[in-house]
Amino acid sequence: MSRDAARDALPVLIARGEGLRYPEPDDAFSPGERYPEYAHAALARAANPVYAALRGMFAAAGLDAERCGTPDWNPLGAFVPRGARVFVLCNFVYHRRPAETQEAFFAKCIHGSVLRALVDYALLAVGPEGRVRFGNAPLQSCDWERVQEETGARRVERFYAEQGLSVEARDLRLLVRPRSGLGRSDAISRRSESAACEIDLAGASLLEEIGAARGRAARFRVCDYDPRRTQGFHSQGRHRYLLHRELLESDVVISLSKLKTHEKVGITCGLKGFVGAVAHKDSLAHHRFGSPAVGGDEYPARHRFLQPLSALHDWVYSREPEAALQPCFESADRILRTLARKSGAVTSGAWWGNDTAWRMALDLARILYHADARGALQPAPQRRHLSLIDGIVAGEGNGPLDPTPVAAGALIFSDDVAAADRVACRLLGFAPERIPLVQQALADPRLGISRFRAGDAIPCLDNGRACDDRALEPCLGRAFRPSEGWLPRLGAG
Repeated sequence: MSRDAARDALPVLIARGEGLRYPEPDDAFSPGERYPEYAHAALARAANPVYAALRGMFAAAGLDAERCGTPDWNPLGAFVPRGARVFVLCNFVYHRRPAETQEAFFAKCIHGSVLRALVDYALLAVGPEGRVRFGNAPLQSCDWERVQEETGARRVERFYAEQGLSVEARDLRLLVRPRSGLGRSDAISRRSESAACEIDLAGASLLEEIGAARGRAARFRVCDYDPRRTQGFHSQGRHRYLLHRELLESDVVISLSKLKTHEKVGITCGLKGFVGAVAHKDSLAHHRFGSPAVGGDEYPARHRFLQPLSALHDWVYSREPEAALQPCFESADRILRTLARKSGAVTSGAWWGNDTAWRMALDLARILYHADARGALQPAPQRRHLSLIDGIVAGEGNGPLDPTPVAAGALIFSDDVAAADRVACRLLGFAPERIPLVQQALADPRLGISRFRAGDAIPCLDNGRACDDRALEPCLGRAFRPSEGWLPRLGAG
């Protein structure tokens, strides 16, 4: 799209303010007033600021302006065709830990009230002929039932079931491996491989550019999985990912992500959220083994003394899950890595020098935009993408699993996932050009995932005020504190 055409497209929509907070879970997060287009009998007994904010953003942007204020208003109709199959790709990263406050939990996972408001408008668009599903592939040890209850997503699903509407949650993992507090694996659950679709980006993968260093092949890794499997997915000239067919068979994907920092890629919003489409996590490349001295980016050169610990991790997860004493070895490995982090060392690619994870995330973005239902890449995008970022409670510090909650009071909506992420950078107080995941999403035209380029100003509607992203002030009046490994790159916040 030309720059003139890009300027004429939908601006990135922002709603923010101190009054934007999550409602109580009563009444399945229904709105507190009867809007003309609202299709259900149930109303909440108190105001629902989230529902009102999302509706207000759509109205302020002039979506379906001719019918706004009438029962026929359909603000997402321009993006979501009638009869479409919609998948809402949520950030359900991990269930609530024993010592974790509810506020800290909602700094890492989306809130059911945001899901409910979004799905209501998606249902208006698809009509009775269409369907809406939601979910993702969280960490292998995540308790799916718990995270559904704790986020309020289960209340949302039950509400629609009571209305006779087809809105269903989907756990996209094909391997589930619960863990104890010490990192020991319990019973392993394997699901049908027929749900997975393999896509090989081959030489077109962004990982190909770093596939060899210092005369040796890259040793791609993802923690807590068999390194031989990951290496088998990623080698010179071959870069395979196993995605869940649920996404590839959808007409529209709506990324519902959190506004928070990320230890491997800087921020985690819509682009990083695409990892939630991956059915087998061992097909992901999160970092390369070792320090730059051995062609890796797992930790800086000054921490190369950690290489024996990396080798131990490889050995532990190269063993069969049922092998003798395997739970003990896994617990010991987890304890040693935790002690290393607490001593101030970087582990697991959790720093700004990780040159692998952002490439993997953009590989997935390319696939989800351009792969057809059979997994074959096509020149033109194969489905529409929308992005809604939940920053009402946001996360700073050591995200994505242990962020510090902050009341940012913000929602971001766009029909361009990469543009929404760049706006998110601005609201976090980070320079987008210092975060390769965001910068390269706009700078690399080969990806074909955004109508904008890195040098473009992105038009925004900030609480109804037209501006471009360069004029946005951070939500907190200061920059968010990045994860510890990104402090040298992004500052202390």
